[in-house]
Amino acid sequence: MSQQIAKLNCRKFLGFVMKTALVLSLVGAGALVLSSCGAGRSLSAQSSPGSGSSPSGSSGSNSASASWNVSLVSSTEPGEPMIISGTIYAPDGKTPLEGISLFVYQTDATGRYSTTGGDNRNTRLHGVMKTNREGRYEFRTIKPASYPDSRIPAHVHAYVSGPDYPEYWIDEYHFADDPFVTSEMKAKDEVKGNRSSIVTLTRGADGVLHGVRDIVIERCAKNCTGR
Repeated sequence: MSQQIAKLNCRKFLGFVMKTALVLSLVGAGALVLSSCGAGRSLSAQSSPGSGSSPSGSSGSNSASASWNVSLVSSTEPGEPMIISGTIYAPDGKTPLEGISLFVYQTDATGRYSTTGGDNRNTRLHGVMKTNREGRYEFRTIKPASYPDSRIPAHVHAYVSGPDYPEYWIDEYHFADDPFVTSEMKAKDEVKGNRSSIVTLTRGADGVLHGVRDIVIERCAKNCTGR
């Protein structure tokens, strides 16, 4: 009799364990679904137009969800608002390329980075964009200043990469009205037109400085970053 009771209790216990395990499994699955849904909303928000880089400076090297137009600064950033745009072309110089990443970083209006040392890529004012189907890119920022107590022209650093094009750096964006841009620098680049690294800025009706620079992509040689 005692053996029959023991077997019965064992069956009840096993049944209880199985039911508990099933409930816990369902709860875990529900949590996973909710977590995935939340992550999906977050990713969608990050990849919305114009949000390729937050003003606080997310990692610029992650261009998977980058937009073709980004803002490096918030609306309260000190300095002269400036918008740089252009088209990135294939090596033939004629075919606009979609999906090419352009990473940029710069000083603020005082000529300073927020980082120290040799690599300032993750300084506060930086961002990454990816060209649209017309090969277009655009970034909104403020006009950078020259380094304090220097005669180095104000500039924006830039790196280009894409499928079959390992990342490499290109000549910095300089500005034609900069007193530290020499006549020799201008003479060297003036024949390039919109492909010059010395950008002519014009003030639009919106009061914002606008400049254009087109880029012809190439396979990196001495300028490769290895990233």
